[in-house]
Amino acid sequence: MNDTGNLMRTSKSLPLSVTLLNIALLSAVNPASSNWQLGPFTRPTNAPIIAPNKASLFTDPIAKTPIHWEALHTFNPGAIVRDNKIYVLYRAEDDTGKMLIGEHTSRLGLATSTDGIIFTRLPEPIFYPSNDAQQSREWPGGVEDPRVVESEDSNRDQRYVLTYTQ
Repeated sequence: MNDTGNLMRTSKSLPLSVTLLNIALLSAVNPASSNWQLGPFTRPTNAPIIAPNKASLFTDPIAKTPIHWEALHTFNPGAIVRDNKIYVLYRAEDDTGKMLIGEHTSRLGLATSTDGIIFTRLPEPIFYPSNDAQQSREWPGGVEDPRVVESEDSNRDQRYVLTYTQ
């Protein structure tokens, strides 16, 4: 083994907390090295940008009935910028079931904005449980916590990858 191999083995065995502490200490000693940091952030409005909408109706493909798909909660967004427009995927919970955590179905909505403050939502969810191979994992709880990233695929229609929780 050479010195590089020993160093790699040693650094892999360091607990994460020690590594994070070292990073924090280095940042405190040399603030100029913290240029990776985003912010500071300010809240441009005192209201949520995307709030529940009790009027939004969607015919659920499993229940086969109209559902107020974003009536109860809207949260856990993921965003990307494309062609100078902000696209936000967000989790929305319907108002079916008991008023307990985990008793509602979540679906993913899409909202767009040019300024990051005023958003226009699509009237129906863009991703939701359906009668497909994933139904046993997604129904009745739904799909949650969307994240979207841009891939290196040169095909403009296949450039983005969506991850979510079932």
